Amino acid sequence: MLTSCARLLKRAGHETLIAPSGEAALKEIENRPDLVLTDLRMPGQPDGIGLLKWVAKKRPELPVVLMTGYGSVKSAVDAMKFGAADYITKPFAKEELLACIGRFSDKKKLESEVSKLRHQIRRSGAVHGLIGKSHLMREVFDKIAAAARVDSPVLILGESGTGKEMVARAVHRQSGRAKHSFVAVNCGALPKELIESELFGHKKGSFTSAVSDHDGMFVAAGKGTLFLDEIGEMAPAAQVKLLRALQEKAIRPVGDTKERAVEARILAATNQDIEQAILARQIREDLYYRLSVITIQIPALRHRREDIPILVSHFIEKFNSVFGRTVAGLSSEAIDIVQSHPWPGNVRQLENVIEGCFAMGVDRQIEPRDLPAAIRVSTAAHVGEVPRLIESEKILIERALEAAGGNKSHAARILGISRTRLYNKIETYKIEE
Repeated sequence: MLTSCARLLKRAGHETLIAPSGEAALKEIENRPDLVLTDLRMPGQPDGIGLLKWVAKKRPELPVVLMTGYGSVKSAVDAMKFGAADYITKPFAKEELLACIGRFSDKKKLESEVSKLRHQIRRSGAVHGLIGKSHLMREVFDKIAAAARVDSPVLILGESGTGKEMVARAVHRQSGRAKHSFVAVNCGALPKELIESELFGHKKGSFTSAVSDHDGMFVAAGKGTLFLDEIGEMAPAAQVKLLRALQEKAIRPVGDTKERAVEARILAATNQDIEQAILARQIREDLYYRLSVITIQIPALRHRREDIPILVSHFIEKFNSVFGRTVAGLSSEAIDIVQSHPWPGNVRQLENVIEGCFAMGVDRQIEPRDLPAAIRVSTAAHVGEVPRLIESEKILIERALEAAGGNKSHAARILGISRTRLYNKIETYKIEE
């Protein structure tokens, strides 16, 4: 058995070390193998169980697969309590053994890739387009890596512009499904009456415009990943069918009487407050619990301001390449403004602002005057002093008027107040027009 298993595994491309007893195995384990395949019963000490207990104590990360005869299956099952990764019953076909070993080999490769990815994150603060070195983003990267190791549904939460689809793509690219399709569907962009057809497909003649059979997005994703963005915009009837698809791994196309098996992994996202969406019955509570096996919360940019400089540097480099420029970066005054802005549109808004500076012709360094007026006006911060509220309000109004070229209606819109209120403030603070 020892010789034949070693020969089989070598032919399959595995490097093997053999040991005729538990005592010899302890010495071979010093060579740090990736897996131990051991018989349950062996001469001398330790036997298979003894070897398992030793590995569990000294090398807990090392998986142990037990081989056992049919009559000792109960012993093998009991051994799982001591930490055995799996067991295989003799006699077994060579394909069965290779499949068993292959599962752990694939897991080892995935763990190696995850380890490399984590090193990449620590070194550069970026992964698959997601950028950040803040502790909040490191938590996101860790959750992405954890989600990639399993096939469970994932719910991604975050405001608009935080990068929910990028997170979904990162999970897909790091997972075992990376070689298969990634299909993204914006549920808010699809008419409610067509969303079931788009997701689950339809049969010819099932409704007026159904002139031929249509497979739908579930089938298009195949063994890959189906990403459902803005899940809260999905019609209630479609949410019911989605819940069944998640539970039964099967869908029923519109107008069909038969179900169709599907294999795609589901990732979903929403920018809504999830508790409020459930209370408002925009998202079914049972669907939420089914989708949120793993939840990834993406922080708003205003909650991770320490990431703004690295994001700015990334976008400067990107648009230097796009526009053929050599912009050095932002001046210290411009950086102060950018770091103080609340960024309601998050990373997407920041990227658009930097692109806008390039589009307007900046070619050396981005100065405050190059930033949009709304960004400049919203930042009334003073370096080295804290002005009184009245002084801050006066300064803000003066900046708004300057940015609006003296147009009071425009200035009022910038400030988010009525024109009448602006006139009153101008009179109160005796602002020269």
